[in-house]
Amino acid sequence: MNILLRELVKSTKGKFIFGNPLQQIMGVSTDTRAPCKGMAFFALKGKNYDGYEFIKKAAEKGAAVLIISKLGNELDEFFPNIPGVIVVGDTLQALGDFAGYYRSKFPVITIGITGSNGKSTTKEMLASILSIEKPTLANFGSYNNLVGVPLTLFELNKEHQYCVLELGISVPGEIDRLIEITSPKICVITNIGSTHLEYLKTINGVFEEKRKLVDSLAKDEIAVLNIDDEYLKKLSGELSCKVITYGLNPTADVHPTDISMKETGLKFTLHSPAGTISLELPVYGRFNIYNALAASASAHALGVSLETIQKGLLQFKQLHMRMEIIKTPEGAIIVNDAYNANPSSMREALENFVQMYPDRQKIAVLGDMLELGDSAKEEHALLGEFTARLPLFKIYLYGKKVKYFIVPSLTETIYFEDQAALTVKLKSELNDSVAVLFKGSRALELEKIVERLIV
Repeated sequence: MNILLRELVKSTKGKFIFGNPLQQIMGVSTDTRAPCKGMAFFALKGKNYDGYEFIKKAAEKGAAVLIISKLGNELDEFFPNIPGVIVVGDTLQALGDFAGYYRSKFPVITIGITGSNGKSTTKEMLASILSIEKPTLANFGSYNNLVGVPLTLFELNKEHQYCVLELGISVPGEIDRLIEITSPKICVITNIGSTHLEYLKTINGVFEEKRKLVDSLAKDEIAVLNIDDEYLKKLSGELSCKVITYGLNPTADVHPTDISMKETGLKFTLHSPAGTISLELPVYGRFNIYNALAASASAHALGVSLETIQKGLLQFKQLHMRMEIIKTPEGAIIVNDAYNANPSSMREALENFVQMYPDRQKIAVLGDMLELGDSAKEEHALLGEFTARLPLFKIYLYGKKVKYFIVPSLTETIYFEDQAALTVKLKSELNDSVAVLFKGSRALELEKIVERLIV
């Protein structure tokens, strides 16, 4: 980062209390556990923390400037080594304002990706393709919110040509702010499903928030939409910007044929306006076909060749805890898809799990689906009915919401209140004829069970 303190003051509309306006800022920090030396420390406030309580530590670690929302006597303790101080109305707002300003200093093309499922994988697939030809920046992990996206933008440098950003939406209005900060020119919506209903209330509420991303595009900018999704199919005909569609539907601009799923991964023929090419991906699951189509359609929108798309997808690495295949010492196969869960991703994971291992005894370890609000009881009950129709050997449930998970079948179903008991039970059943799927919301940390099983 090469930016002056006075630029930080101007971009955040802050009140300059102390410091050297010509001092260079080396980076941005929001956490004193990470490096702070020479950086701008934003004292963010969350539900369970207040960054203002850590400003002294930030100063001791060499922060160049503190961005705070209040002035207190604590600053007196810093003399004579007080860093720069800027007071703003809202430190989170200031973080986003500064990130937007910093992004505007670079002639980078920004691609914004949202959707109920597949955002992270689509982002990584697209970054894998684009980085073959030009330097590309993408969010680390799921840095997809009003803190993570700005922190990603601060990693931009003059070499970057593309910036691929996953944009998460959990509350009304969040996407408006993310659009303001990132100003994407190509926008992707992967699908619309039952996610974050605690705040967005209904699937239509989810759709109305996510569509704002493509509604923000100018006429010469491009929306990339999955037309197998009924909401997005309808939306594709309502936009004033350019639209590229993808899906299994053969009428989509980008679609597949000759799909096959093997132990080495997926294989299919990609059809696009630029031509046809055979693709191989070292990943599993039908939903990854959609992710690959979304990435391919986005790359096509940027003028990337089919050969580069082919190479980029071939070198893509499966993300941790997204249909991650692990073999235990006993020869059992574990499918770790425990990164997160909602009704649609649960169904997809279960369907793919059954298809992948037809000859093995299949055990599904399922946890709560969180952030469903008033729909939690109904959605868990519906998932139970869906799961009952699948050829599963056993179903193990863990969490609180799964008490609503009713399985009207002969499949052995056991509820566990703690991970230790569940781990012991699973360990006793692992052998070379068994496959185990782990799927649940992030807060349940099902991966800890996986870690105990593979040692």
